[in-house]
Amino acid sequence: MIQWITAGALAASTIIALSGLLSAGPATACNSIDGCMHAAQRENYDMMHDGRMSTMMRNGAANMAAFQSFSTAARQQEQSRPPASGPAGRRF
Repeated sequence: MIQWITAGALAASTIIALSGLLSAGPATACNSIDGCMHAAQRENYDMMHDGRMSTMMRNGAANMAAFQSFSTAARQQEQSRPPASGPAGRRF
């Protein structure tokens, strides 16, 4: 009985010790001295002042306009198709 308790305690302590070696996920992803939040804020500030943000916003607006015109054209093409022939509107 004592051997089982000792083996269980040893196994539990081994699992705890090995789990400490695992990475903490996103917490270990940033190795900046001043922290990830400051790096993100600095990048955002730089993007606003060197014109990258306005370029990205224009590109995003152009992509949205292209998608909307594509979906409008597809919808119009779908409406202009003749009705399907055959039983219950199926095409064979």
